[in-house]
Amino acid sequence: MTPQEYCAALEQALSPMPPEERQETIRYYLEFLEEASEEERAALGTPQELAAQLLRDSGIFPTQNIPPSAPKSSGRIGVIIALLCTFPIWLPLLLVWYVLLLTVLICIVTVPITFVGVLVVGIWSMLMLLSRDFPLALLSLGIGLMGGGLAVLVAYPLLIVCRTVAKFGISSSRKLWHLVWKGGKTS
Repeated sequence: MTPQEYCAALEQALSPMPPEERQETIRYYLEFLEEASEEERAALGTPQELAAQLLRDSGIFPTQNIPPSAPKSSGRIGVIIALLCTFPIWLPLLLVWYVLLLTVLICIVTVPITFVGVLVVGIWSMLMLLSRDFPLALLSLGIGLMGGGLAVLVAYPLLIVCRTVAKFGISSSRKLWHLVWKGGKTS
């Protein structure tokens, strides 16, 4: 093998090394091989052996030289068995968690609905009392309009709170899913 062929194979084997360092190493060994005797050339070994030694000395451990290990078991069977054995504990807790989130959403939604109900009842009672007691009809209309105004004031902030609670429920469900099925690793 000529020095140029040896260095070409060495350069290919040194591909994990940074380009500048690799070129410097190739230049050094090309000069060495052109001046070296047959015994000195034989002492270097094959280009792959020399490259492996040089990479180790540089602190680079190429993955291609590592024999493939057995595929890692994901442990899903173990997780499924653990979930089946512990479902009397986690299932009620999970149901309580979702019922609490749903309860919070329902309570938030009922506030503007209640104010809209006050508006409807105020207008209806105003119409009923208009012919009998005009001042009381105006009072009913005022209370109804106040309820409608409060409904308008609180509707948008409570909508934002509802979205936040819903997003929190969805994100906590995703985190729980990743924790159980993917070992806490998010994809």
